[in-house]
Amino acid sequence: MISWSEKLSHFINPKQSLANPKRFAWLYVAVFLICLLTLWRGGDALKQQQTEDVAADTLEQLNQLASVIESAIAKYQHMPTLLASNDRVRKALRDGLPSDINQLNRELEQINRITEASDSYIIDTDGNTIAASNYRLSTSFVGGNFAFRPYFQDAIKGKPGRYYALGTTSNRRGYYFSYPVFEGDSVIGVAVVKVDLTQFEKRFNNQAYDFLMLDPDGVVFSSSRSQWLYKVMGELSHEELTRIAESQRYFDQAIETLPIVSQRPFDEQATVIEMLDQATDHLGNELVERHRYLAMSRSIQMLDFQVAVLVPLTAIEEQIALWRAIFAGGITITVLIFGLAHLRSRMLQERSDAIEMARHNQAYIREVIQHTQAGLVTLDGQYRIEALNPAVEKLAARSLSSLIGQPLSDLFQVAEPDQVRWRQALSSEASTALRLTTVEGKFHVEGADQDVSVEATLCELQLPNRRSHLVTFHDMTERKRYEQEITDARNALELRVKERTFELEQANQRLRHEIGEHKATQQELIQTAKLAVLGQLSAGLNHELNQPLTAIRAFADNGLKFLEREKFEQAKSNLQQISQLGHHMGDIIARFKVFARKGNVAHTPIDVQSAINGAMKIMQPRFKETGIAVEAPSNVQVAVLADMVFLEQVLVNLLANACDAIVECAGPDKQIQMRVQPLYNKVHIYVRDSGNGLSPEALEHLFEPFYTSKSSGTGLGLGLSISQRIMDSMHGDLSAQNHPQGGAEFCVTLNAFELDKE
Repeated sequence: MISWSEKLSHFINPKQSLANPKRFAWLYVAVFLICLLTLWRGGDALKQQQTEDVAADTLEQLNQLASVIESAIAKYQHMPTLLASNDRVRKALRDGLPSDINQLNRELEQINRITEASDSYIIDTDGNTIAASNYRLSTSFVGGNFAFRPYFQDAIKGKPGRYYALGTTSNRRGYYFSYPVFEGDSVIGVAVVKVDLTQFEKRFNNQAYDFLMLDPDGVVFSSSRSQWLYKVMGELSHEELTRIAESQRYFDQAIETLPIVSQRPFDEQATVIEMLDQATDHLGNELVERHRYLAMSRSIQMLDFQVAVLVPLTAIEEQIALWRAIFAGGITITVLIFGLAHLRSRMLQERSDAIEMARHNQAYIREVIQHTQAGLVTLDGQYRIEALNPAVEKLAARSLSSLIGQPLSDLFQVAEPDQVRWRQALSSEASTALRLTTVEGKFHVEGADQDVSVEATLCELQLPNRRSHLVTFHDMTERKRYEQEITDARNALELRVKERTFELEQANQRLRHEIGEHKATQQELIQTAKLAVLGQLSAGLNHELNQPLTAIRAFADNGLKFLEREKFEQAKSNLQQISQLGHHMGDIIARFKVFARKGNVAHTPIDVQSAINGAMKIMQPRFKETGIAVEAPSNVQVAVLADMVFLEQVLVNLLANACDAIVECAGPDKQIQMRVQPLYNKVHIYVRDSGNGLSPEALEHLFEPFYTSKSSGTGLGLGLSISQRIMDSMHGDLSAQNHPQGGAEFCVTLNAFELDKE
């Protein structure tokens, strides 16, 4: 009997049951591999020989290119010397006359046209260009300062200079020759000739090779390929890159690295490098390709740079690849001819073995279907039940053999939400997305109280001769029960949340109502405290108003007498005095009216000096009555975020308490000190009296409502409590302490406001 593991092994890999290939089949493989190895080694030898031939030609081309570049640039090296010996150049540098400079510009332009140099120009000792051959162009060098260039620095020291760089004005690459202009033994300027390096790029652009000019750091400053410009062959350190940038040799061009993937020496003079190149296909899309080059370089000592030539090896590689493909194809065809003869002898045996294995696999699949836990039903092309396994009968709790050949709907009813999608999946025109469809439904169980909930998955079977489907059923009874329990729990939780939310809303409504009542009570207490202070100050107010009223009556009586005597000037003066006294009385009454009115707390920029002045005016009658001297600041340039009326009320309350403390003390020193101290983003206003100070008990309960340390009947104990509430509403603070030198000291702290923000 075949075990289950043996059945599975045969089902997964049926070829294991076939006979092993004939031993001479390995001979075909060995011969084929030997031929391929010989072909590969022969291609390598041919490739090496052709590369050596290319290397010899490349060396000759490199020498010719170096000679052409050297001679083309070197012919200009003596031109600055000739310009430096020109009397007109020395005269223009010495005198600087516009007529001389204009004549020199035209002469340089003519010389430049004859010699075909890129540019010729004259620089003074400060590095400023006074004349240039391109003076007519918008990119003229005239007025430009080139003191930072090494060719200028060498020439100004009395030596000839040479340099190559990217022009900062013209943005053109060039090689520079310079020579000092002498006046006797003194250098009075520098003559410079620039040679355009782009001429070589145009001249050698269509050659079978690419060329590069590299500086001593390996940076490409001229090339037949523009994408290689300002790139370096190799790696540069951060210090080297910084030095190149500071020299401004390449102006603002970023120095990057050539995308060289690999490189290996070919011989003593040549190197094979592999590089990433950008290319464009026939559709215009940009591609990145790997190309190999044979590279050779040579130094030009006189010009202090290197010339390199890169010859692509693509043609050689393609030729070798074609040669290998042709011979490999011939070898493959030969081996196939012999192999087909052997394969034909095996085909009949393998076919019979395959038939036997297919029969065995079908039996294995049937056994798997019979023992799987999922219900499986196969449908024919008309979606009739073709076969089913025992698991389906177990789900339906009855025998289903009578349903063979019947529509699937006799067994399974699809749930209403999935019926449209199920019909689409059963349609012959169903899309690929619907070929694997999962729906929910139920089995009708005879004699049961309720149907069985199941999940059905429909998939199309890819059979060669006919259309068929497989339906997989899974029992969903337990899952549906769990889902219903979760739904019930969620509904109960939502109901509980709604109840708690309603309770919280009711509590919040009550809190808002209580807060509104507390605020109204607080405003009434503040207003009561104001009126209490006004009552205490009413006697002083009466004294302040009686004096100007007496003066007004005197001035009026005198004015009548002056009018009777026709002394109009004196009468006019008396009337002016009466007007001033009236304004003074109006100011006194206005301060008390503003102080007494109700209002909401505002947070606006308030001048601290104005608040102090307002409080002092209100308390002035009390100070006169009690004989107390007040030392207050008179020029404080500080502003705070507060409400003017409420800040004055706090200061008036503190000053009134200070007066009461001094009166109760009955000492000889009757003095109140006020000072303002800005600190970081806060402003502190201090009020200190010369009384007896505060007891420990008073310090502990000072700001509690209805607490007072005054004698019975002289205070309600609300002033400091209300003042602290006012400070809280203005985001400030009120504190108290005993001063080390005696007396009590109160501190008002508020947020500072910068006056220059206005």
